[in-house]
Amino acid sequence: MSSAPKIPAAEGLDIVVIGSFNPAIFHPEWFLRQKLVREEEIAEAQINAISKEICDFSFSGMKLFCMNDRFSIGTGNISKSARMQDLLIGTFTILSHTPVSACGINPTVAYKVKDDKLWHKIGNTLAPKDLVWNELFEKPGMNSLCIKALHSGEFPGETFLWVEPAQDQRIHPGIFVRANYSYNFPKDSGSSESTELLLKFLIKDWDDACAIARKLAEVILEKIKPDE
Repeated sequence: MSSAPKIPAAEGLDIVVIGSFNPAIFHPEWFLRQKLVREEEIAEAQINAISKEICDFSFSGMKLFCMNDRFSIGTGNISKSARMQDLLIGTFTILSHTPVSACGINPTVAYKVKDDKLWHKIGNTLAPKDLVWNELFEKPGMNSLCIKALHSGEFPGETFLWVEPAQDQRIHPGIFVRANYSYNFPKDSGSSESTELLLKFLIKDWDDACAIARKLAEVILEKIKPDE
């Protein structure tokens, strides 16, 4: 029988687009005028800053942040992921001539584990201490393990995956997994061509990229089981 929890203790998602942006236009009212959001979604929007240099506001369980070279939208509630995808696709369909150079899909997930013994076993299995660390240092422990992998297909790129102890005391003992699934657009892409590639990337690779952190965490918890 599997020891892995079926439901994560927490799961979130951040999307980052690198390019050239005008932060001032990304006011909640602009999204409303473009019919990208409903009135009830922004009725209680919390605006932290909107200027030529920065846009920072939260609405409907999502946070939007933009500077001249970076646009991001994130949530700590994974049930918002489909809404985020729709909003991104709608936004960059309208702003079809925005120059973009890269996009990262960054999921996170946390699982509570059975006890401290299993928690330490996970760290010791992923980052063994006996060969080097125990000989040199007192009580070494895994704080953050980062692995780089490649993903192929129509949008090839790199995936970075981190496994860390969950810092939220409500999830202790637990593990926290985060990923950065990225695609760099060809340097010779024009602004409209790069935006078109961004839209295709957000459609074609969305599901696989959003699931990669949970997939890794589930495999870890399936492979590394409590001692009998």
